[in-house]
Amino acid sequence: MNKLLNVSHITAGFTAVLVGYTSSVVIVIQAATTLGATPSQIESWLLALGVVMGITSMTFSWFLKTPILTAWSTPGAAILASGSYIYDLQSVIGAFMVSGFLIVLTGLIKPLNKLIKAVPASLASAMLAAIVLPICLAAFGTLSSTPVLFVVMFLAYIITKKLASRYTMLVVLVVGIIATLISPQAALLPSTFDMARPDWIAPQWNIAAIINIALPLYLVTMLSQNLPGIAMLKSHNYDVPVGSILLGTGLFNLLFAPLGAFSVNLAAISAAICMNKDVDYDRAQRYRAAMWAGVFYLLAGVFATSVVALFLSLPSEVSTILAGFALLGTLLMCLHSAFSLEGNQESALITFLVTLSGITLLGISSTLWGLAFGFVYWRVMRIREQHSHSKL
Repeated sequence: MNKLLNVSHITAGFTAVLVGYTSSVVIVIQAATTLGATPSQIESWLLALGVVMGITSMTFSWFLKTPILTAWSTPGAAILASGSYIYDLQSVIGAFMVSGFLIVLTGLIKPLNKLIKAVPASLASAMLAAIVLPICLAAFGTLSSTPVLFVVMFLAYIITKKLASRYTMLVVLVVGIIATLISPQAALLPSTFDMARPDWIAPQWNIAAIINIALPLYLVTMLSQNLPGIAMLKSHNYDVPVGSILLGTGLFNLLFAPLGAFSVNLAAISAAICMNKDVDYDRAQRYRAAMWAGVFYLLAGVFATSVVALFLSLPSEVSTILAGFALLGTLLMCLHSAFSLEGNQESALITFLVTLSGITLLGISSTLWGLAFGFVYWRVMRIREQHSHSKL
């Protein structure tokens, strides 16, 4: 019983969920809103995500005796939030299911796993940077419409970033709520503690939605989330059956997609909170922290009604600032990864610019075109280099 109720395990699990949740839940809500979800459907999304993250974190950690933490795909949510999609919600759900199915296939088929790894990380980062940049710019754009609100939240961001970086977005959220409460123009809706209810949406199969939503969602989930999550586990000397984990998360994504679970994957940054020596000097016991995180995920999902009521009652400027600030770290990381490797800089730049352009050709969005153009350029340059070396 003492091992089960270890304070450091509980604290680490709670902190991991708190950091992951407060830093990106607004992006998930924005994504659902952009796609046309109603408040009750948004509650269902957070409920489904909480259940999937809770069950997978607890199940994987228990059976593998390893601190395996899952999380929703924040880059995936950013793609959904940034897109001006014309598809109905049923087609979007169908695309979520296809994305989950592709992750299942990746777990089962090793050549597909190797194919994903063949895509240069710099190109994937450039694509994601182009997706995230407009969201970050929108946050700073509020400086002209609500300068006082922006300055107050920005000061909270930089001060907390210096003093307690783990809780930066939580503090910025609290400051935004306080600013809303004291503003004469707006008032928060009373928050309730009602339990969220599932809202099933029957999928439809739309080829355009599959190409423009499922494929980008699958690619960023694998390249920007699952691969770093695997690397995080390896950096802490945990050896896990990657194929089985991908198979498990893919199946849960596939099954829970009609309830709004767009994509759940291995966590990286928040997972590190459950892996260090502060959790437990005994590495063999750290998995319990990830299991506690799973418990808190479940609780957050069950009471998603309160979360949705709070965020939907905030002024749009507050939500915009929160989303932009939450993705600043992601943008910085992506830009660094995209342009730090000298041989890949031009192909990354092409990927970045084409993705940022927002073009649509042959019904395919700029997200995939950016990756395609960048990959072709990168491949041609590699062949040219190999040919030059062979002459020498």
